[in-house]
Amino acid sequence: MSAANKLVLYTARICPYAQRAAIALHEAGLSYESVEIDLLNKPEWYHKVNPDLKVPALEIQGKNIAESLVLVELINDLAPEKKLLPANPVQRAQVRFVIEFYSSKVTPLQYGYIRNFTEEGKQNFITGIATAYERLNELLLEQSPSGPYFLGDEYSIADIAIAPFAGRLEAFTKNYLKGHEWDIVKSSKRLSDFLKGIQERASYKETYCGDQDYVDVLVSRFGVPDPSKL
Repeated sequence: MSAANKLVLYTARICPYAQRAAIALHEAGLSYESVEIDLLNKPEWYHKVNPDLKVPALEIQGKNIAESLVLVELINDLAPEKKLLPANPVQRAQVRFVIEFYSSKVTPLQYGYIRNFTEEGKQNFITGIATAYERLNELLLEQSPSGPYFLGDEYSIADIAIAPFAGRLEAFTKNYLKGHEWDIVKSSKRLSDFLKGIQERASYKETYCGDQDYVDVLVSRFGVPDPSKL
């Protein structure tokens, strides 16, 4: 890749949004420079990259582009041969729909419990995730009777977008709801295979901060109790 087309990813390994872009770059096979941003002590110069001071941001052709899903689709366009978005327009819409579903119906439940770490917050989280996962299972089955990915055996940006949040939800559940298992995950091979498959992908493993680093962030940044002391 020429210097003019060099890619620079501004990221934070602990951030699930940033991980989306990192996974997409790995899947696309694109070389890039990674610049780690300390989210608790952002450098003064970073506002020139992204005035909102959020990660990820991608420098490309002298431009800085932000927002994780925008970047994932941009990366798909840079490597169309990888087919991270299906050619069929209906399937493309379904991919975008399941991303929106997870982002609006699942992720807020986890952050809601993190910010309201009480018995009430816990029950809202458990009830909400159970309901949302029932619907996610339906969406998976509507798309394909088997996995391990949203489109069946075809990996797509749906998997890229959901994996960082599903992985952290699993780590959160293991640490803060010890012994808890989601009934729908136990009973549905389709959902179980999906959650397992997207986290076993090499691009996910290579870009994930790890369960312990994730928990450390919950404790230090969000004030959630240390699970070892619960």
